[in-house]
Amino acid sequence: MAQATRTRTRTRPKSGAPFMSTQPVRAGGVAVRGSTALTPAAAAVPVGGASSSSLLGLGADVSGQLETLAPTFGDILSSVGIGVANSQAALDHGVIDTVNALSNTKITVITEVVEQLDDDGLPDVAQTQLVSQDLSVLNFVTPTVHEWKHVSLSMDMNVGAMDDETGVTYSVKEHSSGVGSVGLFFGFVGLGYMSSSDSFRSMQQSSHREAQWANGTVQLDAILAPRRTTKFPVPASVQIGPQMFVSQGSVAEQKTNNVVTSRTIDALINVRKASGAANPQKPLELDAAGLLPSFASGGGFNGSTTNADGQCKVTLKRTLTPGFTAPVKRTCTVRLGQLSKRFDVMI
Repeated sequence: MAQATRTRTRTRPKSGAPFMSTQPVRAGGVAVRGSTALTPAAAAVPVGGASSSSLLGLGADVSGQLETLAPTFGDILSSVGIGVANSQAALDHGVIDTVNALSNTKITVITEVVEQLDDDGLPDVAQTQLVSQDLSVLNFVTPTVHEWKHVSLSMDMNVGAMDDETGVTYSVKEHSSGVGSVGLFFGFVGLGYMSSSDSFRSMQQSSHREAQWANGTVQLDAILAPRRTTKFPVPASVQIGPQMFVSQGSVAEQKTNNVVTSRTIDALINVRKASGAANPQKPLELDAAGLLPSFASGGGFNGSTTNADGQCKVTLKRTLTPGFTAPVKRTCTVRLGQLSKRFDVMI
């Protein structure tokens, strides 16, 4: 009768390989039940015994990217600076060319109007003179000069890198053996046998991932505005005609019951022709600035019309009210046609 001996095998991994367990085997063969299980610590160990810093990606280096990108800002700054300088020079040359073109373009314009007034102070069209001159258009058309008021440049850089390496390796060796016999005649005649089997499994797996990236933005802020320039002078206007002169007398006070109730002042208006001769029989207009005017008549005077000597006399009166007796300054204006003369009185 045949006898069978059961054996239990236990596999041991090689040095450095993860622990692996199997189920019991039968004599005459190997039967492995279930699946091989690896502990988490073993699964995380990379091929070649890499350190934990590689697993965490601490081996990634971005210094090369920074060395490559850092000079980029300097190049951009230099390009922008040179571009601003070149564009400003081009703008200035353009203005110079425009000024030369306007300066070489001539037009005839009236620079002065010499207007003569007759003895009545009115314009004498026959005596009016127009002074013209050939001037360049530059006197009337001023080109706009532009300049860079503000230029600023900023750059934002972002670099990064990732290094990840994982791996696993293991080997399994299994051995099983069995001994059996078949006997006849109570064991005096028998047949015996032995069985033995070996199996070996090995696996290696590794992966390496590496990534690098870099990006950046450049911001430019610039303001181009007109440059402040001066204007050309305005042509002067000259008038030639009669002249008026005003001479004032002293201030006189009028009293009632020893109380000052009013003040008066005499003004002598003398009108002359352009030649300097007396300008008689010319009506005058007076703006007395709130004072009461009174033109003299008789004694050679003819009211508001100049006498034979080109003169007229006016008395200016200010009525005083209690509490407002202090002297004040008034500005009066006498007119003859378009000719006017202003004078101040303190009354």
